[in-house]
Amino acid sequence: MTIKKNFSDYDFFSFLGEEGVENLKKISVKKSFTKGEILFYKGDESKYLHFLIKGIVKLYTHDFKDNEVVIHNLMAPSLVAEIMNYEEMNFLANCSFETDSEVLLIDYKKFKEEFLQKPEVAMFFIKSLTKKIKFLENFINYNITLNSMEKIAKFLCENEDLLPSLKQVKIAQILNITPETFSRQLSKLKKDEIIQNEKGYIKILDHKRLHTYTTNL
Repeated sequence: MTIKKNFSDYDFFSFLGEEGVENLKKISVKKSFTKGEILFYKGDESKYLHFLIKGIVKLYTHDFKDNEVVIHNLMAPSLVAEIMNYEEMNFLANCSFETDSEVLLIDYKKFKEEFLQKPEVAMFFIKSLTKKIKFLENFINYNITLNSMEKIAKFLCENEDLLPSLKQVKIAQILNITPETFSRQLSKLKKDEIIQNEKGYIKILDHKRLHTYTTNL
């Protein structure tokens, strides 16, 4: 894990104004993580507010048989488990990185003292939580209204920049599609020369034809 001391990406907090952003920098550190590293474990104290700047994280726990149970996959930009900070609770799940990522670690105690009472910051939290509720709604709609090919096409079109770091088994998990179904649909797209699939990674060859699967969504 490497620490980046030169802050360059606080665009998400521009609503704080120039002075607010400068104050936020004083209580924050930006870190780079590699795929597979852990951001936090279940039971850890939520002393940092985690803002995912780049990449994908996985929130997960284990059942009574010690099988991994994925709760949520979060894509940047996004706050991670911020409700635990707000409620001042220890984390209820583990969090690991699915891709090389960047995270802004904000000292939550200082953040609460300096920023949390401001209306614009309260709205920031509300919007973040609303975004997660919207994700759940979309997840439900995804699984009710879209067939597997439409799900895949929509994901590939909207997340092309992440494809070099996402294996197809992970995409299938995010889309809640069985690996067998996912592989079968990819084979159709590959046969039609719409995508290229090598060593488990996907590359889009024909954006226009791929997009036709999403035009009625």
